[in-house]
Amino acid sequence: MSTFTNTAATTAAVTNRYVTTTNMKVGTYTLANTTPVWSGAGQVTVTHTTVVTTDTLGTIAVVGVDLSGQARSESITPLADSVATGTIPFRTITSITGVGWVIAGSNDTLVVGVAAGNIACGTAGQLQGVLVNNTVATAVTISDGSKTILVIPASQAAGSYFNLGGVDFYTNLKVATTSTNDITVIHTLSLPLIYATA
Repeated sequence: MSTFTNTAATTAAVTNRYVTTTNMKVGTYTLANTTPVWSGAGQVTVTHTTVVTTDTLGTIAVVGVDLSGQARSESITPLADSVATGTIPFRTITSITGVGWVIAGSNDTLVVGVAAGNIACGTAGQLQGVLVNNTVATAVTISDGSKTILVIPASQAAGSYFNLGGVDFYTNLKVATTSTNDITVIHTLSLPLIYATA
């Protein structure tokens, strides 16, 4: 069974999409937003900043819903003064909670955001086609977890259609573009986790 996903917004990373700069803590963080800017899913990022001495960072528990509508959770371990990226593509975030954090003299800070790339399908599947809805301003890259499948060059004409006839993709299907482009990918549905891992 096939569906389509339109991408007409920037797919650049937004480091503070879900939680804006705040002190680390044990407890639930206030969500600034619950979904990525784009219409698909995104992987969660946690950016840590040391204040004086690096704290015991613990983990960040993320709870939400994936593209198949299934409830999912993920534990992300922050990296000192760096960015840690989760692996689960979330469509909606319902809560983000700090666990096991211990202060080392002054509260370290964090932001929680979304990694670059609109994940149109969160499981393995097939890409059937790509429709270019406006003249491409900058190149569009369509990939899965391990390879580039198609690069649509800048200046590609509006109305162009790439009939791919069912190209297999693995892990997920990701569209990387800017807000000046409007691209629709036709693909198989994201499978519920029970089927995706069987």
